[in-house]
Amino acid sequence: MRITDLARKIGASADELRYIEKKGFIKSRMTKLKQREVRQYRESDIRKIELIIKFRRQGFTWDVAHNKATEELTKPTLL
Repeated sequence: MRITDLARKIGASADELRYIEKKGFIKSRMTKLKQREVRQYRESDIRKIELIIKFRRQGFTWDVAHNKATEELTKPTLL
């Protein structure tokens, strides 16, 4: 999945996804697609990105949003 496709799917920008990766919150795999290298994301990474973006939209800093996303993935709340 290209970064623009994932960004569109989860309602984030490609720059936000690149920043999340640059911060080390997730690590994508690069694979060759025709003449280009594209990112490949695991389903667990996509879920984590969705949560980070959700918490960012609620006003948390990147680091706090990452911590809250990690906590949510390890100890999900019942809703």
